[in-house]
Amino acid sequence: MKGESVAVRPAARVPTGDQILAAARTILHRDGVAQLSTRAVAAEAGVNLSLIHYYFRSREGLLLALLERMDADLVARQRSMYARQDITLAEKWAEAIAFYRDDLKSGYVRTLLELAAYGYANRRIATEVRKILKRWRDLLAEAAAETLTGDLNVPLDPKEVGSMVTSYWLGMEMQHLLGVPEEEGALWKTAEKLGQLMGRWETSKSRRRRK
Repeated sequence: MKGESVAVRPAARVPTGDQILAAARTILHRDGVAQLSTRAVAAEAGVNLSLIHYYFRSREGLLLALLERMDADLVARQRSMYARQDITLAEKWAEAIAFYRDDLKSGYVRTLLELAAYGYANRRIATEVRKILKRWRDLLAEAAAETLTGDLNVPLDPKEVGSMVTSYWLGMEMQHLLGVPEEEGALWKTAEKLGQLMGRWETSKSRRRRK
């Protein structure tokens, strides 16, 4: 009715922990992991520095929490892609390469490998990074199990495929972060050739089934 006041509901506040992680992600993407200090994150988030230590205890804890958040998003993204029935294995591989390019730009790859290096001398970090690597191995093993079902011409079980592919990606990631040029390492070319091999294998598998 005319003259009645309408109550305006205040906008929902983002929980401070999420606010801090969002700020850390912004700095990581914009400035790189070397610039991701607790002071920089506090300034970006507009919160007191003490809140960083309250929620995450240290820069190490903040990095681990950020990596966990990013990794959960990426594993979900990858799982959804591998579950698609409307594209071939070779097309999924091409999409995985495109995802990897995005992950290089976002800072995820660098953060993961830097924390892995810290883990050589820090048991807590090593444990958390191993959990992340296991998630990826398990995901790839699940995808391999779906792809290799009934194919006796592949002398690897799904778990071995998951381990092999995870090791391949980690090796390529390390070389890209070290700045290995394409003319020296042929990293992108090799990834593309692997996709072509997958396409040929799929074609061969389809022909065998029709016999």
